Amino acid sequence: MLLYTIRASGCPLEQLRYNLLFRWFVGAGVNEKLWHAKVFSKNRDRLLEGIVARELFAWIVR
Repeated sequence: MLLYTIRASGCPLEQLRYNLLFRWFVGAGVNEKLWHAKVFSKNRDRLLEGIVARELFAWIVR
């Protein structure tokens, strides 16, 4: 979201509807059904609360 200056949490899903680069990045096919906004938000929150995100941010700061 930071790289493409996407401000709202619903915007990435909007981008996935018509931007093939975004679909490729998340591994979604052209005709594949996309996630519901609530599922996307839950998974994003779970990722940010996990150890992987903390380690990534610590690496960036270093």
